[in-house]
Amino acid sequence: MSKRRLQLILIALAFLVPALLATLLQTRWMHWDPASTRNRGELIRPVIGLVAGSDAGIADGRRWSVVVRVPAACDAGCERRLALLGRVREAQGKEMERVRMLAWPAAGRAPQTPWTAWQPDARQQGLLALAEAEVVLVDPLGNAMMRYRADADPSDVRKDVAHLLRWSKVGQ
Repeated sequence: MSKRRLQLILIALAFLVPALLATLLQTRWMHWDPASTRNRGELIRPVIGLVAGSDAGIADGRRWSVVVRVPAACDAGCERRLALLGRVREAQGKEMERVRMLAWPAAGRAPQTPWTAWQPDARQQGLLALAEAEVVLVDPLGNAMMRYRADADPSDVRKDVAHLLRWSKVGQ
């Protein structure tokens, strides 16, 4: 085989191999599903900073916070959902110390959960109201960065928290 022909084949392979590899990765044969790497909650863009100045009420720099809005009227279905959300922290296994659960009770309601009660100040309440969510994930720096609607599956919250803990180095 001549040197020119070998160069031509190598150039063709340089273009064909990536295309072939991309095609293989998109098939189930390689067991790679890009949909499984997507977050289940809705990213808040831009993130909502809940810490102003020296206020570190929600940010301790070490733990991710799962803020759950506890409604004033909570029926049996709501209580069951709160119980499932309560297991998000424990489901993280050895990483559970990097997560804290915060109950944001509705006005006039004492939280019936074992979580830490958190009462945001007026500014934080206004910012969280922008999130329009029942569950909000807050990063260790105090930024609300992901939200879940009231009808979201609690296992989606658990999976997203597990994913964040896997890729975050904070609190290790």
